[in-house]
Amino acid sequence: MFQEYTNLSEEELDEKLEEITAKIVTADRMGLESAVQQLVAIRDNLQAELMERLDKLRFEDINKRTPDSLVIGEDDDDASTSGN
Repeated sequence: MFQEYTNLSEEELDEKLEEITAKIVTADRMGLESAVQQLVAIRDNLQAELMERLDKLRFEDINKRTPDSLVIGEDDDDASTSGN
């Protein structure tokens, strides 16, 4: 039942989430509890894929902002030698 969503774009994931949410509402109104449970599982997989992508983007952004070296005072030595 598990489907791989890694090949979908973010827009396609959003569209699928909207479709699944609408189907969940419809199935719930019709009293189809087993269908609701299956659709919720699919929705959870879609959301997990989307969250994984967002976490990856955040991690990449943090890595871009983090200096290569985190030695305290390292920049001070460079400034004092260049002034001489």
